[in-house]
Amino acid sequence: MMLRNIYESKNYKALMIIPIALLLISLYFIPKIQSDSSLKGGISVQLQTNSTLSVQQITSMINAKVPGAQASVSKSGSLVGITIAINTSVSKSESVVQSIYSYDANYSSDTLNLTANQSRLSGDPNNSTLKANIAKATAGQQKAIAGMNSTLAGQLIMLKPFLNGTVVYNSTNATAMLNTANSAYGSALANYENYVVGAIKSVVPTNSYSYNPITPTLGAFFLSQMQTIIIAAFVLVAIAVFAVFRTPIPAFAVVFGAANDIIVALGAMGAFGIPLGVASVGGLLMIIGYAIDTDMLASIRVLKRSEGSSTERAFEAMKTGVTMTITAIIAFAILFIMAWLAYIPTYFEISGVVLVGLIADLATTWLGNVPMVLWYKHKKEARNR
Repeated sequence: MMLRNIYESKNYKALMIIPIALLLISLYFIPKIQSDSSLKGGISVQLQTNSTLSVQQITSMINAKVPGAQASVSKSGSLVGITIAINTSVSKSESVVQSIYSYDANYSSDTLNLTANQSRLSGDPNNSTLKANIAKATAGQQKAIAGMNSTLAGQLIMLKPFLNGTVVYNSTNATAMLNTANSAYGSALANYENYVVGAIKSVVPTNSYSYNPITPTLGAFFLSQMQTIIIAAFVLVAIAVFAVFRTPIPAFAVVFGAANDIIVALGAMGAFGIPLGVASVGGLLMIIGYAIDTDMLASIRVLKRSEGSSTERAFEAMKTGVTMTITAIIAFAILFIMAWLAYIPTYFEISGVVLVGLIADLATTWLGNVPMVLWYKHKKEARNR
């Protein structure tokens, strides 16, 4: 059975509506994406155990014992890896400590200004500017002290379940309040570790474990670095593609294809609840590679080759590219199913993201990128006649 060449239709440009529609739908779901503990902060525990409990059983039991845990469990022989979301109060407390440091910096700055202006005023007791500066610095000190006191009080209320007894502090001394904030945060982290490890040990008995907290600040740093990497990848791809074709339209088409695949994959993550984390970002980077591969294949066939017509070359490229992509889809579908059955979150995230991206690439490349390049090619041929 002969397949019909879709690019020989007079309305082939209308095919671009499909990837654009996918783009718009995906933009609606992207804000619904949830970050996993590798980005928003969490706790990773690795342990050795002889327990015969399944991954699903361990997960449900930990979630029952640790409120809000959202446990992610992997198991390989006697080695069990557990990742849980950090307690909201503990995670917020980190930013509270940073706020107290900020107040302390303001207090120190105002104290220096106050001391300097008071020293100058002793030699010029009638200087109204110095008196105004002293009043401003004094008010700044008072504001900083009040801010530290209020912030620290809020922190201690949040951390009360993880502190042993009531914490008493000097509410008028900046250094004392800063030390209290650090001490409370450190004690809460230690007590929360004991609580989490105790809960896990009650489910999975062990004498050997490692405990690694991922703070929200570190997670935010990971996310910013990932964003930088993805942006840099697109910039380098755009430069490389422009160097090959020496014209902006094909370069734009290739970059659009890769970007659209990423956006559709992100939309699917929001729609189907696949969390954004280090693993899924790895999948997104893989999608860029696959997208550039098929987009370059199509663009080079259409613009750089001369055998047959441009529509025939585009159709031959489509048959080759679709075969390649379907092969990859089958491979990642198998990995996705195995990860789902064996409950391996990392492989589940990577394969799920790449699988959606590859399916999106079929529409983006052959219904979006190629019609765009053909349109450009036909206009160029018409000008040269």
